Amino acid sequence: MTAETVPSAGTYRKLRYGLMASLALNVLIIGAVAGTFCFSRSGPGHGGAGQKGSGLFAFAHTLPRERSDMVRQKLADSRPNLETLRKGIRDARAGVRAAVIAEPFDQAKLNTALDGIVQAEANEKRAKVAVFGETVGQLTPEERRQLHDWLEARRPLR
Repeated sequence: MTAETVPSAGTYRKLRYGLMASLALNVLIIGAVAGTFCFSRSGPGHGGAGQKGSGLFAFAHTLPRERSDMVRQKLADSRPNLETLRKGIRDARAGVRAAVIAEPFDQAKLNTALDGIVQAEANEKRAKVAVFGETVGQLTPEERRQLHDWLEARRPLR
């Protein structure tokens, strides 16, 4: 008969730590992938007030100089507030990342942090819509028609 060797307690401890490290790494990778899909900010028409190439800022380039300056100034005036709101989104996302790795894990804290992202993004969207509405309200009827046609031409295909 052969004697069976029993692994030492240190072997089990190393295995347990290895499994915990593997689990933590998997949670981070899954969180990063899920975050990319859930919170991706790409696609047609996505652009902040100050980004050239989309939205009112790009449309302003089609207007006469004085009207274009008015639109661009209105958008420039909104930048500090929008940047503050974007910082709120970044902070909310940092809160989610912290909740994901917190030990002991607390599902309620994660859900609260996720709700914080939703609220921060909604606040930013409301501010952008308000700036859009105020700016469009200062356009002439002909300029609003031009904006409509310009937006229709850039509408994503579905």
